[in-house]
Amino acid sequence: MASVIERAVTILKLLIPQGGIKEWGASEIAYRSGIPVGTVHRILLELKKHGLVAQNDVTKKFRLGLLLMELGFIARENLSIMETAKPVLKNLMEKTKETAHLTIQDGYEGVLIDKIETMYELRTVQPIGMRTPLTRGALKKAILAFLPSDEINDIIEKHEKAKNRPQIMSELEDIRLKGYAISFGEVTCGTAAIATPVFDFQGKVVASIGIMGPATRFTQEEIPQKIKYVMEAGALLTKNIRGHDRVKRN
Repeated sequence: MASVIERAVTILKLLIPQGGIKEWGASEIAYRSGIPVGTVHRILLELKKHGLVAQNDVTKKFRLGLLLMELGFIARENLSIMETAKPVLKNLMEKTKETAHLTIQDGYEGVLIDKIETMYELRTVQPIGMRTPLTRGALKKAILAFLPSDEINDIIEKHEKAKNRPQIMSELEDIRLKGYAISFGEVTCGTAAIATPVFDFQGKVVASIGIMGPATRFTQEEIPQKIKYVMEAGALLTKNIRGHDRVKRN
């Protein structure tokens, strides 16, 4: 039986905005979670008391509270790589004219923790905090390829069917050899991405840096130059955090 804390965490996760919807009623959350509506309502009121959720006075629906935002800002500040990455992301966006992304690993998933948006009106939009399996998309695969082999196997077994695993393993080997990953439409249809890993002082992969945009701007003529800029950004960020680079970027 799930503990109260587990149920509270489940409820908080279900309050994350989706598709423009930012508020949900207790009955909606109960339906989505499988938790009895009475239990959901009691937990929501307790979370509200502590500022973790807020309630709309008119609709009586619930949304994430300001305390979570404050805690989130503190967590982001603790990620020193983010501050170091800011100018590198900005420079990468200016050179490629595409949105520059910084992604880290959290368990079996990759999490977008920062980005610098392109100046183009036509762009791909992924919210900061977006989670995606580490087997999907260049920004995640650039991390996955450089994890320990047993961890790679666990992640692939969790996310992929057996018939797809040999292909993914082959792709990861190619990423290790080249030092970058490239993908088309793996996370969002009609998009493309290029990414490279970032390493800490022990040579452990701690993030990926890369670009994402409409696939129409990732032509065969443009891709080599975009790869060059992404690789330079990965080398610079690794150097700036005093990392030991495991990729030959020249």
